[in-house]
Amino acid sequence: MGALILSFALASDSVPVASSAPALSEATATLVAVGDIRLDGPVGLAILEGGPQAPTAAVQRWLKGDIVLGNLETAVTERRERAVKLFNFRSHPKGLKALSASGFTVLALANNHVMDFGAKGLKDTLKALDKAGIGRVGAGRDLEEARRPVFVEAGGLKVGLLALTSTQPEFMWAGRGRPGVAYSDFARFPYWIREAKRACDVLVVVFHGGTEKAEVPNEVQRAFGRAAVDAGADIVVGHHPHVVQSVELRGEKPILYSLGNFLFVSPTPSTRLRVIARITLSRRGVRGVDLVPVEIGQDGRLKPARDPADIETVRKALDRDGALSARPDLLRLVVE
Repeated sequence: MGALILSFALASDSVPVASSAPALSEATATLVAVGDIRLDGPVGLAILEGGPQAPTAAVQRWLKGDIVLGNLETAVTERRERAVKLFNFRSHPKGLKALSASGFTVLALANNHVMDFGAKGLKDTLKALDKAGIGRVGAGRDLEEARRPVFVEAGGLKVGLLALTSTQPEFMWAGRGRPGVAYSDFARFPYWIREAKRACDVLVVVFHGGTEKAEVPNEVQRAFGRAAVDAGADIVVGHHPHVVQSVELRGEKPILYSLGNFLFVSPTPSTRLRVIARITLSRRGVRGVDLVPVEIGQDGRLKPARDPADIETVRKALDRDGALSARPDLLRLVVE
């Protein structure tokens, strides 16, 4: 039991703040970040059967924040003309009600599935998000729009969000006059990050890349994360591997290599567990990160992870680089 007390902070009935609490006079904002989201399959069925809040009802307390960010891993369209690739994900526009009801304010689109139904499907997605009143970043009608950061006023701070991806296929990358996603061009993205950082108090960079179902970040993930921080990012939030991966600290700046899935059901057992990151931001950067283990059932409904074996699995995955052990004042695993 002693080890559990040292390793975990047990949640009270109130929504927690990150462990390294800032001074009362310091302006702060809470960013809630999660991984991959699909609104079809079991998640879509849960919405139809239980209403928009059904998939997230059991974890809703952890989704309360000034900015709620996820990766929309699907096209939102009614079109049927698929892109030529192995897997194509499509969600009905009505499914966005589930994200609105859950409090999502910004969705990252820089990934390998938002264009599964082509350029027209992407344009449908952009229109659907605009109609739903949900912000978007990381894709657009051309390269300029795709790589444009989003700025949000929250808690007295101007928070910038920039989303990029290294994933294939290349035909999905935005170009001059060509719709698509924002590709993480290593020759150019440090400049984009420096430019965005100059325009805000704190900058969050979202990265979709890595090797699917790999336990450890690959060389591209690590190279991107470190270069992004060196260019001015205050935190890097990652997804695409579909499993939880480690947190790395570069100075005081966290790189969350993969939060795993969120609203996404996969038949692979290793993808069942995932993490909600509750991040306290200030003008000095990241003041603390609470990492909440959750799981999803084949019914498409999320719930807190409570099995000690599951919690230990998540802890080991997050701490593979030793960051949680080294800095419990900054990075905290929170379980109910």
